[in-house]
Amino acid sequence: MLLRNRCLFFLMSVIFLVAPGAWANDTEGFFAGVRFGHELADANYAKSVHYNAGVLPPPLDDGSVIAGEDSANDGFNAFSANLGYRAFLSDQVYVSGEVEGAVYSNAVQGFFEGTYTGNTNPIPSQHVFPRAWSLEKNHSFGFNARLGYVPQAFAFLGEGRSVYLISGVKWLDATFEAAYDNFGHGNEAIRGVTRKTRNAVPWLIGGGLEFGSSKNRFDVRIHYSSWSMDYAGGDGATEQSAYVPNTFDVDEVGISLGYTRSFSLGM
Repeated sequence: MLLRNRCLFFLMSVIFLVAPGAWANDTEGFFAGVRFGHELADANYAKSVHYNAGVLPPPLDDGSVIAGEDSANDGFNAFSANLGYRAFLSDQVYVSGEVEGAVYSNAVQGFFEGTYTGNTNPIPSQHVFPRAWSLEKNHSFGFNARLGYVPQAFAFLGEGRSVYLISGVKWLDATFEAAYDNFGHGNEAIRGVTRKTRNAVPWLIGGGLEFGSSKNRFDVRIHYSSWSMDYAGGDGATEQSAYVPNTFDVDEVGISLGYTRSFSLGM
């Protein structure tokens, strides 16, 4: 009985959220849209080299850690598509939820200067090797929620006018590439490229202005987003297997133009 009551409660909750409200207008219901935008990104790349105690000769035999970082600014182009539902809470206030998928192009690129302790016979423990790095966003999938308001004073923007706040979370697939080169000091020359694809979980907040007819609308949006990802290789147990974590922290400000069409499922 308890299980049945809980199922009925859940079903009624879903019906309440999806069913048209008492203040419904022609923009209420299902909608689909596309969006083009550009995201200005500030990316910080941090890298360090770690050895366990006892691996290196004196005076470094108690372990060794050396670190460095680099920052770069650039942007990502974004194309996204969404599908959602809007419900009115009053004659001017609405909420909506949407799922969104996006693909991206372009990359943030920088040059990591590296760090060096200054010993006359360089060894890996005393280097964070320099060279170029880049960070790419591949694709994402996420959920957004909006709280909107239909201002009477903006009637000249059409029946589909509104201003809104938006927040969301995404699951992002991203790739970083980091080259390293110790410039060939003696027999310790170590060169290569690390390229890894990892997942990140960006969150976003922002706001927008929507205009047009009740069925066909455009909007301009600005948002802020933040995310990070990391990768580590090695275990620090030998001079040839240093523990090397790489961390990327990214802050973005994006602006985009979207098109939305409301539709009915014919029920």
